[in-house]
Amino acid sequence: MKSKKVFCDLLVAGAGISGIAAAVAASRKGISTALIEKNDFLGGLAVDCRHRYICGLYPKNTGIAGEIISTLKKLNPQNRFTTLGKLPVFHCRPQDLKSTLHKLIAQEKHLRVFYHSQINRVKRRGAFITSLQAQGKSGRLNFAPKAVIDATGSGSVIKLSKAKYRLAPLKTRPLAGFTFEITGIKDQNSLLPIKIPYLLASAAKQKKLPAYLKFTNFYYAQDRKSGTIKINLPASNRFRGSAVTKHYCRLVYSLLRKNLPEFKNSRISHISAMVHEREGLRLLGKHILTEKEILGGRKFTSAAARGYWPIEFWSQKLGQKISYLKPRQFYEIPLSCLQSVNVHNLMATGKCLSATSLALASTRVMGTCIYLGEAAGNQAEKLIEQ
Repeated sequence: MKSKKVFCDLLVAGAGISGIAAAVAASRKGISTALIEKNDFLGGLAVDCRHRYICGLYPKNTGIAGEIISTLKKLNPQNRFTTLGKLPVFHCRPQDLKSTLHKLIAQEKHLRVFYHSQINRVKRRGAFITSLQAQGKSGRLNFAPKAVIDATGSGSVIKLSKAKYRLAPLKTRPLAGFTFEITGIKDQNSLLPIKIPYLLASAAKQKKLPAYLKFTNFYYAQDRKSGTIKINLPASNRFRGSAVTKHYCRLVYSLLRKNLPEFKNSRISHISAMVHEREGLRLLGKHILTEKEILGGRKFTSAAARGYWPIEFWSQKLGQKISYLKPRQFYEIPLSCLQSVNVHNLMATGKCLSATSLALASTRVMGTCIYLGEAAGNQAEKLIEQ
């Protein structure tokens, strides 16, 4: 098996939207950065689930978030701010988000991306990570970075480095989820977001479907001729991979075709490759963000990012439960939530943030993850200088 030594000052694990923001921010500071991604595409959950809404954005955006929004608007004038319920969101075409992220990466001369690569070994000396090994498509990759950012969502580097972390029992974690897209919809009344959940809830009540499928949602595309079905499943090791997503997609779609004439001539155009957890392993950081701090709009002297999104927890028993912030209020996330309490050159961002389960239900959205990733990338310079 081939083995390759890769020289870099910073290693970012996970090329989801938070990892991309971290890697780009660090590269722009002249830091030699390697970005590792287990899949063959950028964007993680956002791209795999073909997300149409960027949630949790500031009213005004600068930095990397501002660049992403600006590029999306130029690609298509229908990419714009709108509301989802009573919450402001940015609505965009999934293909435009994907191309925007690729463009963002392609501009960085201090950044290298390694696809089909997954960290499988981490070595430490005292309180510092000294080396990491990844299995790539063409062989083994060996890294000896001065700093590491875990943006995997699963916390794989955190766990392998034996950094302290928190992990809720499966039965108390929020529902996991995936999506599939349907085209060729004929809907004159725009009632599908109501009809679909009602139909599935009725089928679940009659035990024609598993009970958790009653929490299924539907979102229109911009042309109203296609849309996205979001299926929520219990957080469980039983729900993994494309075999699961295809099974539940066909189960739900067959019911829609049978009962709703709007789907008579429709077809499935995309299915997520995997089921994505809303919560997994969380770093034990120098500070643990709490739901009380979020709902109270707490501010910090050393803030990494602002949060605007409510606490949106997907209960396995009750479905979506939302606790809103006060109107026009925001909270701040301190840098200490990104910093490991016992591994000095390790940070975490995205879903691996140091937060309680309920706090993470606010911070895990795309907008906030962009801000947190950029903050981690900017902070990497200080870790490297240690």
